[in-house]
Amino acid sequence: GRCHIAPSARALAGPSSPDEMMATSADPAVARRTGWRRRLKQFVGSNIRQVPCLHTVVDALPGALRFWRRRQYQTIGQDEEDDGTEVEDRRQKVNYMVGQVLVKVAMFSIVGITVLFVVRMGPANTPTLEEMLVRGAITPQQFKEKEFRRDSPLVLYVGALEMLICGLCAQTAASMYTRRRHALRHPKDCSEREQARYIQVYLRKDPGKLDKQHYGLGYRPSSDGLECLLVEDIRPGSLLDLWNQRAARGASQPPPADADAAAPGAEALRPPVRVHPGAAVVAVNDVTADVGLMQLELTKAEVTLWVRSEVYHPSQLESEVLAEPDPVVSTGPAVDVAPASELHMQQQLEQGNDPGPVFLGRPALGGEEVEAIVEPTAIPGPCCACASFEDEEPQILMRWLVCSVLFGWVTWLPVVFVQPHEARPRQHLFRQYLLKPGLLIMPLWLLFWLLDCIEVLVASKVFSPFLYLTLVHMIFPGVMVWYLLKLQAADEKLVLEQRKSRQAEAEKTLEPLQPVATEDAPPTLLKEFITLNPVALVWVGSVASIAVLTASMLTPMKTERARLAQGFLHMVYGPLIIFQIMFAQVVYSSTFLDVPRLYLTFFGLLLSIPCFMVWCCCLMCATRYGRQDMALVQKQRLERSRAIFDRTRAAPRPEALEEAQEPPPLVIEPAAAELVDLTEAWQREWEYIFTV
Repeated sequence: GRCHIAPSARALAGPSSPDEMMATSADPAVARRTGWRRRLKQFVGSNIRQVPCLHTVVDALPGALRFWRRRQYQTIGQDEEDDGTEVEDRRQKVNYMVGQVLVKVAMFSIVGITVLFVVRMGPANTPTLEEMLVRGAITPQQFKEKEFRRDSPLVLYVGALEMLICGLCAQTAASMYTRRRHALRHPKDCSEREQARYIQVYLRKDPGKLDKQHYGLGYRPSSDGLECLLVEDIRPGSLLDLWNQRAARGASQPPPADADAAAPGAEALRPPVRVHPGAAVVAVNDVTADVGLMQLELTKAEVTLWVRSEVYHPSQLESEVLAEPDPVVSTGPAVDVAPASELHMQQQLEQGNDPGPVFLGRPALGGEEVEAIVEPTAIPGPCCACASFEDEEPQILMRWLVCSVLFGWVTWLPVVFVQPHEARPRQHLFRQYLLKPGLLIMPLWLLFWLLDCIEVLVASKVFSPFLYLTLVHMIFPGVMVWYLLKLQAADEKLVLEQRKSRQAEAEKTLEPLQPVATEDAPPTLLKEFITLNPVALVWVGSVASIAVLTASMLTPMKTERARLAQGFLHMVYGPLIIFQIMFAQVVYSSTFLDVPRLYLTFFGLLLSIPCFMVWCCCLMCATRYGRQDMALVQKQRLERSRAIFDRTRAAPRPEALEEAQEPPPLVIEPAAAELVDLTEAWQREWEYIFTV
């Protein structure tokens, strides 16, 4: 699959005038309408992310049938010029080959099952089984047998679909964790032609403000193998915003003194483009393809960013589907009609209500009027930055493991077949906690699945439905849930250790660093259990709610965010125990001939009014959890940033001031906006972005 994080016209341009910007922020009706549309877009995006294997389906379609109007999927680490010179990462070859085989087998199986279904349906003028039973042509036992043969291909379709999903997930996992171009080679070590694809941004804080001034970059770390920082916001008046203004006027920031930082002639090849929301920071200074260390570099007083304006990756599916149309810009020779820049809006706000010039367009590059503009001093920003120093979060892999509670090997195999990065401990946790129990359970799971398909195909009983459904959909998932909660606890411990060790290592340097106030790491697995698609959530609760609650109660968590998630986990899956008891009772009273009807009944219940009411309750709980988790993050950021501010204020005064017996300066308690940034992410629901 393929995805393009495309900036919207609104993100690129901003408000068309300062008056519009002020009206938007002041009009409650406009704010409510914007918030409603934003929430709806985030909700749709969160549900689209539930099926990232759709990327492989879209990639297999001909270009004329795709609703994505772009080239075939290519990642930053593949041969973008199609010249065969790119270094290729083949670590995920096994997963990709397994996916290819399963997809082909599934397609052939679907064709064969379709032929079988047509043959068993018989001619069109043949009376139905119900009519024959009413006429007395067949006995009730014969009716059940013939009904089984008629409906059994539908059960076989489910098995073929499971193989297809497993193959698509395996190919998607191989695509996600194949190392990109910037992970194989630092952009500064590439040729001039390759460097021209990046935007090189050099930022340096003002002397005397090294530990107080911000770069103005708002971002969120990528997930699932992309290894970059996705730009979400640029603070107006910051160092990065002023760099954008200079770049828009053709006056780029002077490169660093190090000759290796920029190859000769690279600036001539690089067009003067702006860093916009939706771009991706792929390298910071000498660090590339490590989101934790890249964020640590951003706390330094001097950084060089390597930015790509377009990013293609399966983990960002909703960004492609929900991307807004590109802005339309006039092609006039002298002036590009576009909204006012951030610099102009800042000057207008400084002037207040005083009359001033109004720009109706942005002057072309090299205009004398633009060069005459005097740039203001960069705004320092909040007291503390906000960054996380741990490895990349494996969100999609955790989501597939939650789905494996229901589908078993279908979404479990693609996770285990992922070859972990040698320097990413979070990726090694999957094999460390799931490989050994999987080697014992998965062969039995596959054996029972295969025997069930064979007995349905030949209409001959091998074991009772109660034995099969109890083992495959209750006991085996219960064992896997136990190890999944152990995996979550180990991941939480590893993140805390990484943050502590990397912060301690950074403090050993003599270079002043920006104070950082960060909330607890998100409990990814618990969050996926709660925010799962309502349909899948009801399924998971109907087969494993008892196991989920038991494992959660026996696995204590350390952080406050994880304990909050556990509370909502009990709230959601506690009532679903009734569904699991009902499922066990129905399975116990079913016979072999009832298997096709049983499957059809389960699918029909999902569209019933009681299940619809349960879906609404699950959505309410997920929304409630998102709000409370967001409020907790805000509380932790404010408390920890205020503690840093208090420590800075309580620092010993210089000896010169003590000897002069000067009174201490009057300190005013800062507002929340002066302590830490609390900007909500645009592409993720109920999440704050990180800022430096």
